[in-house]
Amino acid sequence: MYVLITHKINFPVRMHATVTDAAAIRERFLTTGCARLDAKLRGGVPCRGITQIYGAAGTGKTQLALQLCLTVQLPITAGGLGAGAIYICTETAFPSKRLQQLLENSEIAKTHPVNGDVIFVSHVATIEELVVCLQRRVPMLMNARKIGLLIIDSIAAPYRVEDWKEQQQGKSKRLIGRQLHELCKNDDLCVICINQVSAVIGGHRLISEDASEQPALGFTWSSMITTSIYFYRKILRYACVMLASHLPRITFQFEVNESGVRATE
Repeated sequence: MYVLITHKINFPVRMHATVTDAAAIRERFLTTGCARLDAKLRGGVPCRGITQIYGAAGTGKTQLALQLCLTVQLPITAGGLGAGAIYICTETAFPSKRLQQLLENSEIAKTHPVNGDVIFVSHVATIEELVVCLQRRVPMLMNARKIGLLIIDSIAAPYRVEDWKEQQQGKSKRLIGRQLHELCKNDDLCVICINQVSAVIGGHRLISEDASEQPALGFTWSSMITTSIYFYRKILRYACVMLASHLPRITFQFEVNESGVRATE
């Protein structure tokens, strides 16, 4: 079972990583759990800065996020971080049934002792709650447990339920972005922000497939992103790496089934 984060968190004192562990984690990638997908991404998801996965509903964003909640538990020698995950939900309830399906059917769970006990879930509905969660609750938990993955699903939802002025929104986006960068400054925390999409204005196209959508929250938020991956569907599922310091812009096909997410090319 996953663990729900409450306002009061009492855990044993965190065992700090050794110098050897820190050196091994630094400059590393978190495996996706699919060797072919890792190869496409040249190692997996980078443990540096903020990785944004954006796309319309049903494109597979949350599916990959859940899979990463399992792979982060793997030992460093297997591409994981030997750590737990924090999953912040801002829209719907945490998909516990899908997580259980992955625990029962994924190759990750069949070959390694992963479980839901080190996946800590928090539900927030407003921007203020998200800021407080990142400023207080997440650091508290990171001091109590070894955490290698932080997921926000989705980063755009709190802004869509609040009628904020553009200046206020820009300030809060910069604040949240700085908080996330501060949390992952030692490259031992993989930060994933799932984002929604908005229509492209003026006919601008993001990729050669004539995409007509772009990540929500605009330029202020996009300036905080380190890596950005676009998920979309044209009968089949595709991922396009839009921004990455270690990768060119590439597009590849993937699929989602009961055992998880995997590249198909």
